Amino acid sequence: MDKKVALDRLLRGNRAIKQKQKTVRRREEYVHGVQDLPFAPAGINEEYEDLRQQAPANFLDIAMGAPVQRLRADSIKTNLGEEADTAIWNGMWQANKMDTRQSLPYLSMMMHGRGIVSCWPNKVDKTEPIVRPESYELVHVEMDPDDPFTALYAVKVYEIEEANQLSTLILPSTVTTKKTVGIVYDSNSMTRFEKGGLSGTGSWEVVLEGTHPMRQVPFALYDYNPDSKGVPWSALDPLMPQQDAINTIRFNTLLAMQFSAYRQRIVTGFDPRATDEQGNFLYKKNPDGTPAVDANGNAIPILNSPGRVGVDRLLAFPGGETKVFDLPESNLANYINVYDKFLTTFFSTAQIPPQYLLSQMANLSGDALAGAESTLASLVAELQLAAGEGNEDLSKMAWYAMGNTQKFASTSETQWADAEARSFAQIVDAITKLISVDFPHRSAFEFIPGATKTKVDRWMDEMEDESFANKIAVAGRSFVDVTATPVVDQTEITDGATAVSD
Repeated sequence: MDKKVALDRLLRGNRAIKQKQKTVRRREEYVHGVQDLPFAPAGINEEYEDLRQQAPANFLDIAMGAPVQRLRADSIKTNLGEEADTAIWNGMWQANKMDTRQSLPYLSMMMHGRGIVSCWPNKVDKTEPIVRPESYELVHVEMDPDDPFTALYAVKVYEIEEANQLSTLILPSTVTTKKTVGIVYDSNSMTRFEKGGLSGTGSWEVVLEGTHPMRQVPFALYDYNPDSKGVPWSALDPLMPQQDAINTIRFNTLLAMQFSAYRQRIVTGFDPRATDEQGNFLYKKNPDGTPAVDANGNAIPILNSPGRVGVDRLLAFPGGETKVFDLPESNLANYINVYDKFLTTFFSTAQIPPQYLLSQMANLSGDALAGAESTLASLVAELQLAAGEGNEDLSKMAWYAMGNTQKFASTSETQWADAEARSFAQIVDAITKLISVDFPHRSAFEFIPGATKTKVDRWMDEMEDESFANKIAVAGRSFVDVTATPVVDQTEITDGATAVSD
């Protein structure tokens, strides 16, 4: 890649990364529960503010996490043969701990519309290419204007902290120990830039160039619902305003519980200031007889106590204008009903079934549970299509990163673990019926919940071992002497023996 072209792409990509950082961080904060507080007027007291802090309840984490929990790749099938499939799965997937890390691009796909996983040749062991989930915040992938579904180049920008070798030296504030790294990738090369740091400058400098064998930009894209321009869609953005509305309802409910959940007694027309016989107000005096005054120099009146409220007491107020009445308590059921309706709308929009709200459903049969999860199952199936394309693209890059020159199979597909809610007895019955009509055992075993490629391989090996052992046992029985041993008649008298008379 020409250095000028690489620098131009780096600057473009860096601008795009900075432009999306605010949106990306806001989304991630919301999913992690760091959300905007409900509105409150300025100058509220500490009690009011404490209720405001208690109001947020994070449901976005459930909405984003529930579908991702159902996405678990078990294997990747190609038309290259079983040996190639095993090499890809073990070298690309298992060696890079993708069983657990695969949820990272899936979750990014839900939050930002795009998950990203990089692949790079491993100089130490070619059979195990380096595969890493990437942060959507740090990577920009520029799509080809002529083909918006194909990456033209990619830019990754991040910062690293350099160790100060002169630890006793106090550096001026203008000198930073942070170095910024920018890497530009295209379909066959890589250019690394650096700037800043203890020995760097304020401008980008090329520090490394190289090529790679992946035949495409070495980033697998996991795009959710891309439009005709290749721009993916975030499933999180429509849910964030609904999350804010739920937090506001919770805040209003807490306020009602705190200040108006009980009947409030009201007294009007009562003047607590004490008076003498002539109706003049009485004021406090100091021990020396001078009038007592407050901080503003005003005389302090003597106040009458209105009395203490109790079931065995009667309150009496002087003055004919005094009125006593009460205000009814707030109906908190109205708040709860609205809150439940908003929650139902939220989870319906997110395609999350009602059993995630434990109070909504109980004592469900297997069929009823499967029906309740139909919307989530549809969402998971849609996500599997998007994530499967990413996994298959990643497998293609890993195949070439291993040093293979044979063309990768375009018909590859991801095998997903069955995550739908079903009765285990129904599954076993279905598998038994399939095998009874000569359905392949391996394919039937893959329907078992929790079955992985490793488990199915072990089951097949164990089945073959048992079959071989049974055949050996059957064959061995044909060599066993089954002739009965003759029974000796104990009453027979042998030659030379003396007969015993009665």
